Amino acid sequence: MSAQAPIPRIALIACRVLEAEIAALTHGATHIVRRENFEMGLHDQPTALRTRLAGAIEHAETDPAVEAVVLVYGLCGLALVELAPRRCPLVVPRAHDCITLFLGSKERYASCLRADPGLYWYSPGWNRDKRVPGPDREAQLRAAYTEKFGAEEAEALLEMERANFALHTGAGYTDLGLPGDEQQRDYAARCARSLGWSLTPHPGDPSLLRDLLHGLWDDARFLVVPPGRRIALSADDAVMKTVPATPPP
Repeated sequence: MSAQAPIPRIALIACRVLEAEIAALTHGATHIVRRENFEMGLHDQPTALRTRLAGAIEHAETDPAVEAVVLVYGLCGLALVELAPRRCPLVVPRAHDCITLFLGSKERYASCLRADPGLYWYSPGWNRDKRVPGPDREAQLRAAYTEKFGAEEAEALLEMERANFALHTGAGYTDLGLPGDEQQRDYAARCARSLGWSLTPHPGDPSLLRDLLHGLWDDARFLVVPPGRRIALSADDAVMKTVPATPPP
């Protein structure tokens, strides 16, 4: 969609991990006529997330005011694969996960991963939810595991988690410079130190997220799925593609 084209009226469906950033970039945006946010925990359940997103898309399309549905998600464990609109175009960023939306492009994200493939990424939303590796997450998990399985089993499960995090060699952090982000940077640094990681800051670039929210949808950065098509994984740098909604017999 060109910069000169009228912005369609949008139903926005997003992950709460980007709630603050979306609010900052859409202040006063009257073209967004519906908003729905889903909890970050669905990131761990791609099939459940796909089901929730499909239902939200279908519900948004029943609103005659809606002219396009925008998902503020990356592939997120293939959760977006098979999603198909019925009435309105469905728009998604060409991204594997939300870090792309912070960094401004899939190319920049890929460059960061090539330079340091062992990074574990921190960002403000994940920090606030205490879902990132560090003392707070471990304390929460220890309490939950102990209540459910007992102290001995809890420590065994925590040791398995520590072994998974040990596969990483350092931490990356990114934000868009919103109020409070400096504190989240400090929090990420404390968490990283607790795991013996150094923290590498990567200043955010709001352009990809801003253009997604404001209808500037070029094909290089966004996938626009028309009715009658569905999302499929693309085995190249495009990340995603469309295929017929109903496979041929």
